[in-house]
This record gives sequence, C-alpha cells and structure tokens, in this order.
Amino acid sequence: MAEIRMMATTGMVGYGYTEEAFKRGLDQGLDFIAADGGSMDPGPHYLGEGIPFVSRAAIKRDLSLMLEASIEYDIPMLIGSAGGGGGEPQLALMQEIIKEIATEKDLHFKMAVIHSEQPLEVLKKKRAAGLIEPLGPINELTDDIIDETHRVVAMMGVEPFQKAIEDGAQVILAGRATDASIYSAIPLMKGADPGLSWHLSKIIECAGQVTTPRPGQDCVLGTLRDDHFLVEPGHPDKRCTRMRIAAHTLYENPSPYHLEEPDGTLVTTNSEYEQLDERIVKVSGSRFEEANRYTVKLEGVKSSGFRTVFMAGVRDPILISVIDEFIASCHERVAGEARNLDISQDQYRLNIRVYGKDATMGPRELVKATQSHEIGLLVDVLADDPEISKAIMAKARYALLHTDFPGRKCISGNLAIPFSPSDMPVGQTYEFNIWHRMEIEDPLAPFPIEIVEV
Repeated sequence: MAEIRMMATTGMVGYGYTEEAFKRGLDQGLDFIAADGGSMDPGPHYLGEGIPFVSRAAIKRDLSLMLEASIEYDIPMLIGSAGGGGGEPQLALMQEIIKEIATEKDLHFKMAVIHSEQPLEVLKKKRAAGLIEPLGPINELTDDIIDETHRVVAMMGVEPFQKAIEDGAQVILAGRATDASIYSAIPLMKGADPGLSWHLSKIIECAGQVTTPRPGQDCVLGTLRDDHFLVEPGHPDKRCTRMRIAAHTLYENPSPYHLEEPDGTLVTTNSEYEQLDERIVKVSGSRFEEANRYTVKLEGVKSSGFRTVFMAGVRDPILISVIDEFIASCHERVAGEARNLDISQDQYRLNIRVYGKDATMGPRELVKATQSHEIGLLVDVLADDPEISKAIMAKARYALLHTDFPGRKCISGNLAIPFSPSDMPVGQTYEFNIWHRMEIEDPLAPFPIEIVEV
C-alpha cells in the first residue's frame, strides 16, 4: 500500500487554525483534508435549536481556506458532524456557507450532503423490533420518549463517506458522525490496516490538541503506512510528544485500550509509541476487532422549558458564614411569593449555585467550610412557560437581595449585581432524552446522501 497522508485542520470547524500550518501541510502531498464540525460536549441546546456553538464568521473563515485548497490541490475535503450536532438546520447552515464561499471565489465542484437526522417513526419500528438499547445508565427507550423528542441524530461510520467518494464528490458535508470515521473512510477504501487507520484517526481528530505548545487549535498531519503511522504538527514551531499522543486515546473514552466504533473496536493494548524526533511520533501495533453486529449511537433531545439566569456577588463575611441557611430561607420566601401569583412549585425549578463554596461539586464537595472572602451566586429558573420563568426569577432576585439574616448590617442590599438588566432570559432549553445504540443491517440506510453540483 502506498502511504496515505492526511491533514486535520482543526479540532472543530470555527475554532480556527494558522495559515502557516495549513499551507505547510498542503505542501506535504496530501491525499485529503478534513475537520470535525461538531460535538455534543456543549450539551443538548445546540442540537435542539439547530444552531452552531461557534460564530458563522468563524465557520466561514475555516471552510473558505479548506475549500479553496481542496479545489486547487484536487483533493477531497471531508466535514463531519456539520454545524455542531449534525441536525438538519445545522447541516443546512454549513451547506449555505459553502455555497456562499463558492460563489464569492468562483469555485465549482461536486458536493455530497449526508443527512443524519432520524425520523421518529423509524425509531419506533426499530425499538419494537428490539434493535435499540440504552448506552450507559439511561432508561430503556419507549414510544412515549420518542414522541416527546424534538430532534434526534444517528452517528454514521465510514460507509456514507465512502459512498460519497465513490459517487464522485470532492467535498463531503456530513451530519453527525463518529470523529474517527471522518479520517478513516478514505484509508480503509485504499486497503489500509484497520487498526492503524482507526488509531491514527482517533489521534488526529482533535487536531492541535495533540501538539505542544498549544495556545489554540492548529493543523496536524498524519501519515499512514503498512505497519505504522506518523503524527506531526503542521506548524514548524510545535511538536508532538509520545505522552501527548498516547494520552489522547483516553480522551472522551472510558478506556485507552478499547475504543468502540460502529463496526468494531480499536484495541491499543499492544500499541507502541516512539519519538522519532522532537516533532514526530511513530505508532505501531494497533489492531481492530470487528463486531458481530453494526450499531450506531443515537443522540436525541427534548424541550425542558424556558430558562432565566441571574448573577450576583457576595462579599459580606457575615452572610457568607450563613449562606446555606440564607439560601434555604430565600427558597421558602420565593415559594410563598409564587403562591401569591397562583404559581405552584411544580411549575418551576429554582436553582442557586454558590461559587467559591460548592457550585461545582454540589453535595459531593469534600471541603465543607467556605474559605473565600467573596462568593458568586448563579441563579437559574426553569419553567414550562417563559413568563413564569421570568416572574419567579424576579421574586428570587428580590429575595436574595433583601431577605434578612442573623447579624445583618447591609440593610440596603445583600448583593453586588454586575449587570442591568439583571435577569437574563435565555429562551427555550433542552435536555438529552435519547442516548442509545441502534443496531442496523445497512450502514448506509439511516444516512441519505444528496449529491449537489456547486
């Protein structure tokens, strides 16, 4: 097999990369360029709303350089998990931006758009056939859960990318996909070793995260050979180390030795990491175990209501010393005020986090005594109705600002409020309700491919 060279431009489209690293990578004789376009790390909101969590301007900048290079060098360009979560609105936005760039730059190419959003009726049939199971500590999927779902996507493997290449697409814009499948699709088509292909793909999918120093995202180059692969940074002033490369197999995985993909498991128990020079790491010994079935992950969200947020600081040592009791009394006061508005406690959820005490760990916090000279309060109200959310927040703000406490001297107000307006409605919110695995026979069936002449 002839060696295969690839470049991951950035760990996330919109996170950026340097033109110096990008241009240097292009001079290495690449077979393709690629980038992951999304993640579920920012939570369910972006899939639910169908919006990216980076700016449109940042997406356009990253795609523009990649698109021009793809045409100039006549190499494929692959994007997975388009727009953040790979839902239809996010996929449409990315397609719009690509067409806009093509018009401005007078570029012409064949593009494949691969859809990953799943019809709810299809999921019901799969569930009834016993082909969907929980992925982790989550309830079994039911028709009721499916009915309340706002949007759900499936994570594709390499096959839809490969079919798009076979159909002549130069630019591939895919919905939700496993990160590594974006980079493994072409090597596996060319007959590369599956273990080495998947391992290299797993390492470079976050691009600059495996380099040092790492002031931000940047390009990473991968070279795949018969019995090993190489990883090096695109930027001449950065380097890859054995530790950084090996550690990335643990990133977003419960085990660094067994990493699951739709059609099997990457096994790295016998992988060896060798520092060839100060910039390049060589990896060998990885293998891939095929599964006896093909499964795809499902990610779905439902509406959880409307949120309003409020922030404030407290520097009064007397109040800090009794903050738990004070917050409990404020909860009681808000409940009483809500009843006066004919709002029952089951119509809203009030949460008050105390930063500087236990906001991060909550009841699991081991340090019980508050040692900070100041604390921050992050208050949020979640309700089915946006007006109820705002009404309860107004009562909570007033209670926190003016409720008495033992030893109180600051009778004009308990809080330092940094913003006006103080209450910030953030709109509709979502929560994950589908986090399951679906067994399928045809890896292409859930992922329709649309060929577009641009």
